[in-house]
Amino acid sequence: MDRIETMKRFVAVARTESFTQAAEQLNVPKSAISSSISQLESHLKTRLLNRSTRRVNLTEAGERYLPRCIQLLEELDILEEAFQTENQSLSGMIRIDMPSRFLSTIVMPRLSEWFELHPHTQIHVLGADHRIDPIKERVDCVIRAGKLDNNDLIAKPLGQMEMVNCASPDYLARYGTPTRLDDLSQHFIVDYTPNQRQNNSEFEYFNQEAEHTIPVPSVISVSTTDAYLSAALHGLGIIQLPKNGVKEYLRNGELVEVLPEFQCQPMPIAIIYQSRQQMPKRIRCFMEWIESIFLQQ
Repeated sequence: MDRIETMKRFVAVARTESFTQAAEQLNVPKSAISSSISQLESHLKTRLLNRSTRRVNLTEAGERYLPRCIQLLEELDILEEAFQTENQSLSGMIRIDMPSRFLSTIVMPRLSEWFELHPHTQIHVLGADHRIDPIKERVDCVIRAGKLDNNDLIAKPLGQMEMVNCASPDYLARYGTPTRLDDLSQHFIVDYTPNQRQNNSEFEYFNQEAEHTIPVPSVISVSTTDAYLSAALHGLGIIQLPKNGVKEYLRNGELVEVLPEFQCQPMPIAIIYQSRQQMPKRIRCFMEWIESIFLQQ
């Protein structure tokens, strides 16, 4: 039994409360996860997890074992990193989450450059548009857009992204081009609801140092930024996105900017990560690389 790997699998199950999700997270068969937990429980001579058809949760022994496991794995990670000198190559897995459009327009086009510099690293990207729990999902850092929640995580601001209002030429041909806020009563927006709560269907803008919203009808509500953009490209309404993410569509005429004097407030971007006394070198270097390519936009 590889005790370190077994402990990693136990932590993954405890955090996700699911053998299936733990297997997907670690990219191993579900049967391997189950076998490792059984071996660990047999080795410790105690049950760590209560299993049912619907969920998995920690026993009292599991509650006591989990924080010690996490501490040991983090200390082992730090110990290994301590022996990597400045001249040695980085290695190991980097787990990160970021909005899908940020991934596809900013990070993915440059990611081959990272691997040229650090070929012994591997990256696992979630690319979720909803806000995840970094601890439960076991990610090293998260790129987060918009206002930050108050929590125990550390936030490092990267900057801000200019916003733009736009729609497809086909949509504007059917409904006209709005030139005043009052015109929006005759238009539709694409409603973006990443948290799947009840939609608000509002047009946002920033004026006279204050944020304002105007109710605008919508015919479609989506929960991902890729679907949000696709809906606009297919003439389903007006959208409001970071300008950098749609600059090619604006340049080639697939989207047209509207109401430029009524833009949203620039969207803040930050890297957030867990509060640790020491951070693995590969994570620190990757965060610095993300910051550098963002500033080059």
